[in-house]
Amino acid sequence: MISFAEQVKLVSDAANQVPVDVESLAQSLGIGVDEAFLEDNISGMLECHNGAYTITVNHSHSDTRKRFTVAHEIGHYMLHRPLIGEGIDDSIAYRSESGGKYHNTKIGPRQETQANKFAASLLMPTSQIRTHHATFRGDGRSGLQSMAELFNVSEASMRIRTEGMGLSFSDPVA
Repeated sequence: MISFAEQVKLVSDAANQVPVDVESLAQSLGIGVDEAFLEDNISGMLECHNGAYTITVNHSHSDTRKRFTVAHEIGHYMLHRPLIGEGIDDSIAYRSESGGKYHNTKIGPRQETQANKFAASLLMPTSQIRTHHATFRGDGRSGLQSMAELFNVSEASMRIRTEGMGLSFSDPVA
């Protein structure tokens, strides 16, 4: 097993790629990634069996949703490992709910928000966003769409991330 410091470096190195290869990152961290036909309201799960971790994503969800789910579950793995127990299942709102296989009461809204922020930062790193935003910022919605495609995330995720950074796609190009 690799050390936590080595895991942090793997995450940091992965964030230098656009788009981030979240499945390869998970595998590098020693986490398996699978797809399954989960209930519609479940986006994914992070399970631990005999010390081995596996992320399972909902086969019927979009590719961008699956990528965010994998990044979100990596966030739980990196930030909340002592709380995971046998597992976590996350709804489409990225909340552990009683309807899933695991209802992990140790993972609450605070931890889910942290995992969401981790996922957004991993998939859309600040430095990469700022670099590429300069190219697309005057293009309005098509700029937002182009950035989302480049980072392989949903437009909604890209909008939330860039607005949170105070960036717009309708600014006149200097």
